[in-house]
Amino acid sequence: MSVDYLLEEIAVAEGSLSKKAEFLTKYCNIKQNSSQAWLTAQDVEKASGPAMSLNDFRDSYCVGGIDLSRTTDLTACTAIIEKDGRLYVFAQFFLPAERIEEATIKDGMPYSAYVQRGILKPSGDNFVDYHDCFNWFKMLVEEYQIYPLKVGYDRYTAQYLVQDMRAYGFHMDDVWQGFNLTPVIRETEGLIRDGAFSIGDNDLLKVHLLDTAMKTEPESGRCKPIKMNAAAHIDGCAALLDAMTVRQKYYSEIGEQLKNE
Repeated sequence: MSVDYLLEEIAVAEGSLSKKAEFLTKYCNIKQNSSQAWLTAQDVEKASGPAMSLNDFRDSYCVGGIDLSRTTDLTACTAIIEKDGRLYVFAQFFLPAERIEEATIKDGMPYSAYVQRGILKPSGDNFVDYHDCFNWFKMLVEEYQIYPLKVGYDRYTAQYLVQDMRAYGFHMDDVWQGFNLTPVIRETEGLIRDGAFSIGDNDLLKVHLLDTAMKTEPESGRCKPIKMNAAAHIDGCAALLDAMTVRQKYYSEIGEQLKNE
């Protein structure tokens, strides 16, 4: 292993929190058992900006992602639309109506304000009604002519939702959110750091991105997303990575359409 190679790896590690963890594991024999923040506040701010409107993306192709709550927590759906070389992320969150007040106190988050802004929608009473997820993707097609070519979903997604989505015509693909996501995480991180992502003013998605940490496998340096702490929520980030997974997996097949040129 040459000195020049190590210097190049050090330069890469200096610019990435997750790459730093990988470097320490692979080349310094320092096990990274604790979680490492995935993105910096500067990275997330670089991706943030003014409010975005689906109206500006009519007649477009996109990829989608779904991360469903396993109990009564937040559920997230995302659509990633490429335009002029940038990736625009629309994220819609759902929370049971009867849980909003309780979750506001527990999480210290202004969920009622997010409802007013349309970022978060009450769904069901005590459990999220997953039909609302289906209806959100259906709305993209029928109201805005935005067509998800592939939709990635986590393996815990309710099967009747997957069946409804497939029956409507969506091409669904399940995503295992484990160490296998390392190539997707690396690509997404690089694009975010390069300023290629736009998430608009979606403050809830910002929080979920900042609450995401990476657990690094000591031997291989592979990583997977985990919560920064037990109380954190990363559903929005998980749904984003689900969408980026199907984008990467099927890019040779649908990449030209996704450019929306």
